[in-house]
Amino acid sequence: MKLLKINKGKPKSLAQRIVFGIIFLLFAAYAASMIYVGVFTFFSALKTHNEFVSKMFDLPSEWLFMNFVNAFDKVTHPASGTNMVGMLINSVWYTAGSTVLTIACSTTLAYAVSKYRFVGRNLIYSISLVMMILPIVGSLPAQYKLIMTLGIDNSPAILLTACSGFGFNFIVLYGFFQSLSWSYAEAAFIDGAGHLKTFVQVMLPQAMPSIVSLVILSAIGTWNDYQGPLLYLQNMPTLAVGLYEFQLNTVYDMDFPSLFAGLLISVLPVLVIFVVFQETIMSNTVAGGLKG
Repeated sequence: MKLLKINKGKPKSLAQRIVFGIIFLLFAAYAASMIYVGVFTFFSALKTHNEFVSKMFDLPSEWLFMNFVNAFDKVTHPASGTNMVGMLINSVWYTAGSTVLTIACSTTLAYAVSKYRFVGRNLIYSISLVMMILPIVGSLPAQYKLIMTLGIDNSPAILLTACSGFGFNFIVLYGFFQSLSWSYAEAAFIDGAGHLKTFVQVMLPQAMPSIVSLVILSAIGTWNDYQGPLLYLQNMPTLAVGLYEFQLNTVYDMDFPSLFAGLLISVLPVLVIFVVFQETIMSNTVAGGLKG
């Protein structure tokens, strides 16, 4: 077995080392600020209210992990009276439903537009690009009026708004299917498969790495979504809305440890997902096969 020589490259110049050093310090400072916020929130959630007020930056004298259990009852949405259990359930169905519908519609639309020739396919692609360029705020009045007219606010029917199929997910999946060889489909057609079976059993599995990455990113974004639930789910608050309005309406008589415990509980699912799937998110691997 031959040993490969590692080419270490040319040594960096003094100017390059200074630039890299400055960049490293900036990122290190940013990372430290994020870690500090997390650590402060964690220790604050373990204190009593009086201890937090009097010794805000000290370690807890007694680690009260029961604060995390109590937060489910103490943290409530002021308008609807929904506690954290209800907010958690609302966040789960809102995130899961929106993510599944968004990715499913984007996947099917991207496959059809990229692999089939029909009138208007280029227009669909152009509309998707334009929708990514236009600011979201500009369409809010029309979207709000439409949802209120249809009467799908404060209802799981609001998930119907996730069925557009356009946007970032469409562009990514369109690029993948565009580069995927049609030879796979032709082989399936020869074996007697129809268009739907070819898509589901042959083409779709090859796009799964990209789809999984998009599902994770979409789920994280939807879980943290504040604007949508605030406008359209006022009686069914998610954790993002409920925690904010809880601290906004109890600012003069607030149980800070319960609030911080609630914040950590709301962040935990997203944190776990990111830690488990960080390699998938970063690499966004595309399963390949025959080159087109």
